[in-house]
Amino acid sequence: MKRTIVIWGAGRIGRGFVADIFNHPNWHTAFVDIDKALVDRLNQNKKYAIHKATKDGISVTVIENSFSAVHTADEASLKELFLSEGLVLDIAVHAPKLPEVADQIAPLIRYRSEKAPHYPMDILMNVNMAAPDERFTALLKERLSGKSLSFFNEKVGVTGIFAMCISPVAPESILKNDPLALWNNGFHEQAIDKNRLKCAFPILPRLRLTDDVAKEETRKLYTLNMAHALICYLGVKKGLETSFDAVNDPDIRSTLVCALEEASFGLTHEYGFSESEMGAWRKIILSLLENPYIKDDLQRLGADTKRKLGAYDRLVGPARLSEKYGKAPIALSKAIRAGFDYENSDPGTQEVRMYVKENGVMSAAEKYCQLSPQSRIHSLIKNA
Repeated sequence: MKRTIVIWGAGRIGRGFVADIFNHPNWHTAFVDIDKALVDRLNQNKKYAIHKATKDGISVTVIENSFSAVHTADEASLKELFLSEGLVLDIAVHAPKLPEVADQIAPLIRYRSEKAPHYPMDILMNVNMAAPDERFTALLKERLSGKSLSFFNEKVGVTGIFAMCISPVAPESILKNDPLALWNNGFHEQAIDKNRLKCAFPILPRLRLTDDVAKEETRKLYTLNMAHALICYLGVKKGLETSFDAVNDPDIRSTLVCALEEASFGLTHEYGFSESEMGAWRKIILSLLENPYIKDDLQRLGADTKRKLGAYDRLVGPARLSEKYGKAPIALSKAIRAGFDYENSDPGTQEVRMYVKENGVMSAAEKYCQLSPQSRIHSLIKNA
């Protein structure tokens, strides 16, 4: 049986990473996106190229004739997709969009519960945030009731994922000839939690089944995503523009190395990673950032400080773990402090900046980081 994966969000991760993982004769990929022009172009072209840029060079993979695209307003097509047996739904959107996506998906789950109540389905959460599966499950449960809620509880699996695909905007020289082209670091796998799945396990060469994806997901958030936020908030202050520039700045690199050690200390004690394992992991993180072909825009990496400075997100989360087990998160606190100075036009950052201007940084640390004035991290931020 040919199975269907619906990728909700045909952006750089959904189209450039998830679709590549599921690019297999036994699978059909259906992109769902709010951008009608993108949907139309995908359906017309029937192919696009993914440029994978590793430290060793660039290779190109062409995704061709194995996908379709549907607009979020095409109710009839969406209902048809949601009657597919063995359906896998991959959510590949930015975290602030999750309530909106839940609004769109809840009616489709209700429809599936009515028309195919015996068909299970699985949802994979490709969202950069802490515990995205828990957040999306809660959002859907708020929107379901009665039989549809029972169906969701019994027949729908929801799992986070682990992957470290870095996907900046493709160079203009490539996009000029191919507007659908994508550019990423060619990360080799996606891991999902097999214990959360309701359907038959998808068996694919680059899809890894694990017993505890949550701790891998947290390690990635508290190291790679933490590193992205740190080099952004410190790099923008120095007038730098790309991740590659920032990681090669001696002062920023020194702070980053210390922050990774602080995060590793907390992760080792909280989740049982060994010191040698985390030492190797830190080298992987630095290697990803040192890729000369992946020069990510710092402004993109830092956007939405309301979320990224959150109590258990990429900076404050590892700082809490480090403090919990007795190590002062000095470098992480320096990055948090710099985050409160960061400027961007997105609503979350605008809100934080307005609050800082009216109430000060330390009050903002209490509000957005949920840090008590008596906490060690609060004091470290003050003195950063």
